[in-house]
Amino acid sequence: MRRGSATPPSDLVPSGVGLPAEILRHHRDFSWVVFEQRLLMLVLGALFAGCAMVWALALSLQLRDPVVVRAPLSLKERAAAFYGDTDVSFDQMAVFLVGCVPLLFAIDDGGHSLLPLAQGLVAPEIYDEAERRLNAARPDVLAHAMTEGLTITGFSDVVSDRSTGRTAARLEGYLTVTVGRAEAQFFPWRARVLLESGQASRLSRYPFFLSRLEHRTGPQALTWNDFPQAGGVKG
Repeated sequence: MRRGSATPPSDLVPSGVGLPAEILRHHRDFSWVVFEQRLLMLVLGALFAGCAMVWALALSLQLRDPVVVRAPLSLKERAAAFYGDTDVSFDQMAVFLVGCVPLLFAIDDGGHSLLPLAQGLVAPEIYDEAERRLNAARPDVLAHAMTEGLTITGFSDVVSDRSTGRTAARLEGYLTVTVGRAEAQFFPWRARVLLESGQASRLSRYPFFLSRLEHRTGPQALTWNDFPQAGGVKG
């Protein structure tokens, strides 16, 4: 029915029944409310159906088995996989070896004054072997005004054994020997080291110490093809 028309539609008001003017005016002004209520019912029905679908989906997801998504390795995990070590920090180990092992080879005409700094960092047998070696070389050092020092340039085959707390690695570098404080000679140097886990103390701020050291110097170091593999850290 169009608004402004005083005559009600025939399907709502029988033709033979007359209505007062007030009822006709009310029907003319508010008949659109019926259609509005129907529209609201449709909207509410759509919302109810949407909520029912969401709850059904949530229930089905709870009943399904969890799915594990394998994310790519992080940079730290890739570095650990590259060095073969997941328990020991490679940087910490490298700093320890660079600062510890050269102490066992440093000597000049004043003696091996740096060797005592290795106490608490290396096993007693390694310290005693270094002391015997440096004492045997002292006459030549005094006679020719010699100095000796070790420089570590690389690490390889780093392997960690979680069950024993051991870490093995191969080291390479060169031994520098000066004669008469003028002429310097460089000799290839290779070594295998084994680190044991331990508690930090006043002598060592590191959580491990050097328990085994095998090294060679000179041409035989370059041809050390039968060099023991670092993977045997359990022995």
